Amino acid sequence: MGDRQLFIGNLCNVPIETLRTYCEKYGKITDLSLNRDKDNNIYHCFAFVTFQIPNCTTEFMSKRPHFINGEEIFVKRALPRLTASIPERLVVTNRLVLSNSTKYDKETLKRYFKKLGYIKKFNYEKGFIDYKDYDDVDRILLARPHYVQGKEIFVTKFIPTEESDTDTSNEQSDRLTFINEDENLKIKYKYLEKQFEEYKQAKEKEINNLRKELQHTKEELCDITQIKLDKLIKNQQLFHQQLLFHLNPNSDLIHTQMCEDFLRSTSNKKRKTTPTTSLIENEYEYLT
Repeated sequence: MGDRQLFIGNLCNVPIETLRTYCEKYGKITDLSLNRDKDNNIYHCFAFVTFQIPNCTTEFMSKRPHFINGEEIFVKRALPRLTASIPERLVVTNRLVLSNSTKYDKETLKRYFKKLGYIKKFNYEKGFIDYKDYDDVDRILLARPHYVQGKEIFVTKFIPTEESDTDTSNEQSDRLTFINEDENLKIKYKYLEKQFEEYKQAKEKEINNLRKELQHTKEELCDITQIKLDKLIKNQQLFHQQLLFHLNPNSDLIHTQMCEDFLRSTSNKKRKTTPTTSLIENEYEYLT
């Protein structure tokens, strides 16, 4: 989907048409899927909305916070499965992690990533960049690969672990939230996997329907072609009968047989020339 898809959470009390109407204010939507499946008595009310152009996604994110029916909804860019890991898609954080940051010039590194968002803190030795907005981190991941001084630099999100949580518990900039702030850690990987399978099945169904329509169209074209071919053959038979009758109007039976022999011979890629057919061709050229 590139940079055209959004993840929207906190939608348990929002009808799908209300969500569609709200999102369409920011541009044309090509796809909208709302998840309301119930498992273990917990509703995971989230949706994926795909806009036609990336500018609509950027405008939607720039207008945060969003409220529908008086309740704030949570929005983030949806990272694609092919280029982002599961933790990268789930975690929302302001911190970007740079791999082997000290291999690059410090000022060059800072200038490059400063162009991609407002930096609150830059730790060159540890390879951390804290942005003011978590959306900056998602945009940077969507724009991978990144090159500094002609060399690719690997970037990812800060993924919390037990050790990192202990080390950074006193730093507010290291605070992490998850996709749905009201539900916190309730959304597990299996729910996203289930959502993906449903989306995949829906697309496969659309593809199968298109294949059926294509096959139906091909059959219709074949029928039309056959009808036209039959008509052409009949016209050709009539023409030759009339030609033979014109050449020798007193021998209908003979000329009919000659016509049938002539038509059978034309079905071959390279028919043999006989005195009879040669005579017909010469007479035809003379008449025309």
